[in-house]
Order: sequence, then structure tokens, then C-alpha cells
Amino acid sequence: MSKFDGKVAVITGAAHGIGKQIAVQFAQEGANTVIVDYNKENGEASAKEISEKYTRSIFVQADVSNYDHMLQVREETFKAFGRVDILVLDAGIAQRAKVSEISMADWQKVIDINLTGLYTTVKAFYNDFLTNHGSIVYISSGSALSGTGGGVSYPAAKAGGEGLMRGLAKELGPKGVNVNAIAPRLIDSGNMMRVNYPTQESLDAVLQKIPVRRFGTCEDVANLAVFLADPANSYIHGQTILMDGGRTIA
Repeated sequence: MSKFDGKVAVITGAAHGIGKQIAVQFAQEGANTVIVDYNKENGEASAKEISEKYTRSIFVQADVSNYDHMLQVREETFKAFGRVDILVLDAGIAQRAKVSEISMADWQKVIDINLTGLYTTVKAFYNDFLTNHGSIVYISSGSALSGTGGGVSYPAAKAGGEGLMRGLAKELGPKGVNVNAIAPRLIDSGNMMRVNYPTQESLDAVLQKIPVRRFGTCEDVANLAVFLADPANSYIHGQTILMDGGRTIA
């Protein structure tokens, strides 16, 4: 029997990359999954793939910054599975721009998706977690600590998200809900790392700053998300775990 048999995990930003791998690994552990993303084509393909290989998965298209959309996600989740046990908050975008370059509209878009999107997702499922004693895992970023990785709006939003998670940990911990954040840094998930390090020379240079001498993988992040969602590890609570291969000590 797998550790999450019969459980339901809702993962935002799960059409590709880290979010998709998290959905895959929850499915491998027996959980049914809800893929939430704005990208319909990739989202449907991911849900289909997971359903064919592992457990049942559905896709719900949504803009996480829109509370009505997230209420619809909740409705579709309960229509399909009748419950929710795990929320993984992974949806996000980055705008690589300095203060002098970023428009107010672009700033607001990053904040809306990366920060407000966390709140709307949690709020849509809030009452369910008061009774199910489940787990919430926020995929933050080492950028919240370093200030790098996506201009000024991205680390600002990610740092705000960590504050939100700490507040939720205080609020929901006494209700039996486990809340933690993962802060990955230099994860080879495709496009975002290539934007920041577009040449092989730049990749080689930053690799030398990582003591384990490799970039992180989507599997690394998913492994930790599954670990944190496991009730056996529930004394880890209200924490942001930096996942950077030891770079902060280099």
C-alpha cells in the first residue's frame, strides 16, 4: 500500500516543469491529482499521462489570481474526488526587469499570480482543511533570500509568499494542518534557468558556486514536497527549506 492511497493532491502550475513532476510523484505514491494551470494544452496532456501511468488525474484550467476560478477548481475537485488532502502551490511567473524597467502593469501581474494566487488558492479550500487535517506545501524560491533570479518583482512576491505561509502555519497548525515552504535555487526545469543563464559559459560559472557540483532537478523538489506532505513528518511545520546544493555556504 502506497503512503497516499485514496488521498487527493491539488497542484497549481502543474502543466509542466516542477509542478508536473510533483504531480507525478504524488501519483506514484497513490494519490489522485488535480492539475491546475492556465496552459490548457499542456495541462490536459499532463493529466492524461498521469492517469494512464499511475492514478486518476484531472485538469482544471484556471488563473490562480482569480478567486472565482479557484472556487471552480475546488468544485471540480470535489465533483471528481469528493475531498482534498494536499495543496501544492507552485504556480508562478517571472519578469526579469529592474525597477527602472518594469511597468506597473507587469509588476502587478507578477504580484497577482505569485502572491495573490497563493491566497486565492488557500482561501478556496480553507474550510476543507479545517476538517481534513491535510498538508499545504508552497514552492517558493531561493530568490526570496538572495534577491536574484527575476528582477525585483519575483523575489518580492516570493518573499511575501513565505510570510503568508508562516502566518498560515500559525493559524492552521492548531487545526492539524501542516504548512511548509520549499525554496529551490538553480533547478534545471527548463526555460527559467536558461533565461538567467543563457550561455554554456554562464552555466559553467554558476555551477562552480554549488558545492555538490550539479544543478537541482524537478525530481529533487518533488521528493521534498512529497516528504513534507507525509503526516509522518508533520513536526516539520512553518519552515522554509532552502534547496540549493549548499550554495549558501560556498
